[in-house]
Amino acid sequence: MGFKYNNILHIPERNILDKKLTKAFFLKNFSLSAAEKKVLNNSIQQMNWLASIKPATANIPAVNNDDYKYEEIQVMVCTITDNTLDAFAEKCMQLFQKYIPYQMLVIIEDANGFKISVCDKRINKAEPSKRTIERYFITNTLPKLYKNDLSYAFYKALDFGNLDKTNLELLYKSYIQAVVQFQAASITGSYQKRTNARTQEDMEHLQTIEQLERDIISLSSQIKKTNQLNEKVQLNIKIQTKRKEIQSLKDTLTNV
Repeated sequence: MGFKYNNILHIPERNILDKKLTKAFFLKNFSLSAAEKKVLNNSIQQMNWLASIKPATANIPAVNNDDYKYEEIQVMVCTITDNTLDAFAEKCMQLFQKYIPYQMLVIIEDANGFKISVCDKRINKAEPSKRTIERYFITNTLPKLYKNDLSYAFYKALDFGNLDKTNLELLYKSYIQAVVQFQAASITGSYQKRTNARTQEDMEHLQTIEQLERDIISLSSQIKKTNQLNEKVQLNIKIQTKRKEIQSLKDTLTNV
């Protein structure tokens, strides 16, 4: 018996599809790259279209403007090879988000855990039928067998009954808020429910932290390659400066 994600999401039954999605769907309908075909054929074991939230079934208005379409929210579950979440979850998630033009909540799972992802997806002005991904948001691995305070708060935030259902745009942004705040909580140790404005700020801080961490990895690599003591000292100073910036941003994330 598979893990029951709707025990977390609590999406109303009239929106539940629970349909299998075949690999042929992607191969026939989209021009996948060689790398994408490899992910589809070698990493993905099963795909399930869990739910479709749209005006006709959810009684929630759509929102369309020049930049975004919030006509439907699709919920997909993708099962991949065990113990490969860290290596392939993001690539599998990108496959869904890139080729399916609707706003999506994508769950990537193996036997023991799962990751949940959403993204900021706007209309491609050159090809309006396609979408441009501004940014992905994906959680750390959540275990299936137990919950802690952070995951419990996260699941509560994902509960359909607690989402903003004014329209599909605000509903989807509620999912984004939940994922972003779980990302922040993974750093701060405390899950905080935020306003839309504060969530935007936290998103920027998380993005900056990610970049600073990449910078530190690059600087550390440079230290290993150089034999000049003075250069090593200067690189170490840069690393310490970036670590201080990261700590300052973490402190900002913690503030209520």
